[in-house]
Amino acid sequence: MEYSELADYPLHGGQTIGWVPTAHADAWRNDHRPLSTDHEAHVACATSAPEAAAGSWIGTAFRVEEPLDTDAFGAVIGEWIARHEAYRTTAVPAVGGRGFTRATVPADAIAVEARRAPEPRGSAEICSRIETFFADVVSAVRWPHLAVVTVEPAPASPWFTVVFAADHAVMDAYTQVIAIAELTELYRARVQGRAPLLPPVGSYVDFSAFERAVDDALDHDHPVVQRWAGFLGADRRLPAFPLPVSRPTGDTAPDFQASLSRWLLDDDATEAFVAAAKGFGGSQTSGFLSAVKTALGRLGADGLRFIMPMHTRNAPEFAVAAGWFVGVMPVDDPIGHAASFGETIGGTSAAIRANRDVVPFSLPRVTSILDVPGAPEFVVSFVDGRAVPGADAWTEHERALRSRVRSGSEVYLWINRAAGGLNLSMRYPNNEIAASSVHAFVAEFAAVLSEVVETGDAALGRPVRIVQ
Repeated sequence: MEYSELADYPLHGGQTIGWVPTAHADAWRNDHRPLSTDHEAHVACATSAPEAAAGSWIGTAFRVEEPLDTDAFGAVIGEWIARHEAYRTTAVPAVGGRGFTRATVPADAIAVEARRAPEPRGSAEICSRIETFFADVVSAVRWPHLAVVTVEPAPASPWFTVVFAADHAVMDAYTQVIAIAELTELYRARVQGRAPLLPPVGSYVDFSAFERAVDDALDHDHPVVQRWAGFLGADRRLPAFPLPVSRPTGDTAPDFQASLSRWLLDDDATEAFVAAAKGFGGSQTSGFLSAVKTALGRLGADGLRFIMPMHTRNAPEFAVAAGWFVGVMPVDDPIGHAASFGETIGGTSAAIRANRDVVPFSLPRVTSILDVPGAPEFVVSFVDGRAVPGADAWTEHERALRSRVRSGSEVYLWINRAAGGLNLSMRYPNNEIAASSVHAFVAEFAAVLSEVVETGDAALGRPVRIVQ
């Protein structure tokens, strides 16, 4: 499973239909359940900087190996939205203009509008159409927060492609990939005239109320806040990528980020790498993060300081629910006196255990209390997607997507283990200095992984120093 921009997905030509949920204004009801802290902070940011938030979404593309029945597919989108309350709720400005409250619409009040393109087009134009469509429909500040497109290569084709996008407030990375098997099963059940074989799901709206209560208990003296304060230091700065990424003097190009996706190990090599990491007393998570640390150490960094996302699906009913079930933790992982990959793993294992208990507490709540400027700039995520329902059926046609992002400083790494091996996806500032740093890191990371697979370890020798 790769994670990339839509422009990097191998779309085909054909006939497109945009599917948009609608509801009459009279159907909406005030909902006493509060927004999660993350959701409220997200909407507040989008409200205050609408140009930066415009066209921002996350989503998925996948292929359904069945002919497209448009009546059935429209009904399926309605079923999907009815199944997940996250897709039927929105933030509204609070009375008096301070903060936001929630409004929710019942499932039976939802209709799905089909917007058929006038004629088939080639893949490049379809990509542009889809990006424009999502930018027009999907928003953080107004409902709907979700839209879907189908691309049928030819009339009566035996398969078609689905691309959907949602605002981050109602979707996370697990939701992106869980939806592949879910929508496929809903569609097949509909055309076969049977009940879908899907588990019941809880409501992210209910979870948001739980999360908000946890966050509202925080104050400056709370141990979690003090833990973050110790991590951030006196300057209260979130960590940045440890190699140069600032644009060259005089570079006035737009701040849209560059991205890359690389398959670095096949399945057998990934197993061999994990076995080596466990042999040093680590796990697959600490092993891959230690490989990142080793690669950066070879390039002159003294260790890893980053923000790590973790899921917060803390009850069975939330396992396959749609929503933003994500917290983060700080990781401070110095190299110290380690001389090899194997010697780094103990420190990495300890570093990722040290702050795991802060994950349920929202970062925006903590940064508000500590008056921390800015957003996370260096984020590293590891996901083992092999246990996701339907993952064993994924092909090159199944891919998690994200819209283009504006930032001159953020560097995000997504390390994804799938049935086919190990994938690294990244986004980073679109300038020549950042590109040089990132490609140097990717080369070293790949080298460390290969050396561990081939020899059982990798030296931390530092042949190149590019840290400013």
